[in-house]
Amino acid sequence: MEVSFEYRPEKGFFTTVPGKPETRIRDPTRSDDNGYSPTDYLLIGMGGCTSADVVTILPKMRVAYKSFSTSVEAERNEHHPKTLKYVNIKYQFTGSPDPEKVKKCINLSLTKYCHISILAHRGGADVRYSIIIDGKTVCDRLKPEEPGRIADLES
Repeated sequence: MEVSFEYRPEKGFFTTVPGKPETRIRDPTRSDDNGYSPTDYLLIGMGGCTSADVVTILPKMRVAYKSFSTSVEAERNEHHPKTLKYVNIKYQFTGSPDPEKVKKCINLSLTKYCHISILAHRGGADVRYSIIIDGKTVCDRLKPEEPGRIADLES
């Protein structure tokens, strides 16, 4: 895996991954730049990573749903390094999937498969999740509950 960066005055940073289109990263020297920051990309990666897990794991658990979406809310620490202080990943479903199976799937994602959320947790972020099914909140801001996870990662 390789990623390269190039700074272009008046345009900002551009990054490329071999064989993929280039992406622009917000220029920290310009206050009017509204591009994505590296932290934005981290949250995008976290949401994408866990969402991919969910759509892969739920069918294996024979859980059907009509629609699925995810949003990631985060807060950064005030002082440098401004690491993530708190992250809540909101999973929304329609089609009445089994809430307990959905919880199990999300716990698997956040404790075993989604390397980005695991790295954020290891970096000190309080990673939590919420589940909304058919417009009703099933759980709100729960910590992942995989046996041994919290103790293993915090020791």
